[in-house]
Amino acid sequence: MVKRKKLWSLLSIMMVAVLSLCLSSCGGDDDDDDGGGLGSGLKGWYTNLSEVAKQSDFNVINEAIDNEEVLSSYRYGGQIHKHIASYDEFIDSNGCYNDWDASFGRLRFTISTTINVIRIVDDTTLLFYSAMLYVDGRGSGDAVYKLYAGRIFGNMAYYGTPSYYTYAKVGNKLVVSNGDIYTVVDGGLIKDGSSSRWNKYDPNKRY
Repeated sequence: MVKRKKLWSLLSIMMVAVLSLCLSSCGGDDDDDDGGGLGSGLKGWYTNLSEVAKQSDFNVINEAIDNEEVLSSYRYGGQIHKHIASYDEFIDSNGCYNDWDASFGRLRFTISTTINVIRIVDDTTLLFYSAMLYVDGRGSGDAVYKLYAGRIFGNMAYYGTPSYYTYAKVGNKLVVSNGDIYTVVDGGLIKDGSSSRWNKYDPNKRY
C-alpha cells in the first residue's frame, strides 16, 4: 500500500513536470519571431497592400515598351528629342525604378515607387521603413517587400533602412514613441486619423 502511494506520488510529480514543460514550450512558440515571415501574434511585418506595386500594374508599361511608344518630346538645339519607352528609361543606373519625371508622359506615376512598412519586433520595439522600388539585388538596406514585375522588369523589391521606435500596447492601441497611434485589428493595423489598413504580410515571399 505504501509502495503504491509512493508510486502515485512519483507519477503525479512527473506529470506536473511534463505539463509545465509543454506549457512553457507552447508559450515560447507564440512569442517567437524568426526575423522574417509572418511572425506570430502582433509581431511581424505590415504595409498598406493597396499601395504596393503589382505585376498587373506593369502591363501598360510593357505594352508601351513593346511598341516603342514616344512618351514625350522636346526641341533643343534645333532638334526634336524624344523619350521612347524602354527598360533603361524606367530603371536608372543604380537599379532604381523611376517614373515620376514629366518626361514619362501618360505613364508618369503609373507605379507606386515608395511604400511605408512597419515591423513589430517584440513587445516594446518596432521598425519603420520608407522603402523605394529597385531591381532585386540592387537596392541598399533591407529588401522589405518582393514582387515579380513581369517579363520585362523581372524580380523587383522595395528597399529601405529602418528607423527604430519604442511602443506600448494600451488595450487595442499601439502608442508609438514618435507620436503615432495605431488600432490593432484582425491581421492588421489602422493608423489613427486614417482609414487605410496596414496588412500583415510575409517579406520572404515574392508577390
